[in-house]
Amino acid sequence: MPLNAPTTSCIGALLAYSPVISLMALQFETNGLYILLSDRGAESTFHWGLYLAKTPTSGDIFEIVNSPNPKVWTFEPKPNQDVNTSRRYVLALKIGDLDPALHGPLEIRLSQVPMEYSTRFHESITCRVWVKEALFALDDEGYIKLIETVNGIETEARYAAMLNKANGKRTIAKSRGSIF
Repeated sequence: MPLNAPTTSCIGALLAYSPVISLMALQFETNGLYILLSDRGAESTFHWGLYLAKTPTSGDIFEIVNSPNPKVWTFEPKPNQDVNTSRRYVLALKIGDLDPALHGPLEIRLSQVPMEYSTRFHESITCRVWVKEALFALDDEGYIKLIETVNGIETEARYAAMLNKANGKRTIAKSRGSIF
């Protein structure tokens, strides 16, 4: 390659090719709590939410959405969802195991996570920032046990999702930043 040839980052080069996501069933662990990233179509942005697997094939999604009004965010729990075969989800990153007695309190607690400017992370609210706020609260209150910073777990999830999208994969992984 000539010395003056333009270069691109490895991630940028990977993302320039966007294959169709293969459809293979994901295997969730019952009572596992996951960060769930879904493809939004843009190269490096995803919709972020949380997923509580109540069985290997069904669970509850917790997310915030800003539709139809892009300036107003609302908490949207979706019970009894089958995300195993949906092409939309590119990554589920396990961050903890919850005792079944905490399933109900989890939804209540997540509904209380602020949906406004994050003074902790110094960012305007988005679905990603809401997940970060939720992780901080859940760790602080003992629902999960993080051994990495919330920002570190965000980076881990984003990087894995970008690789999956570039390679047409869907995966479940266990976070290096959490103890289960």
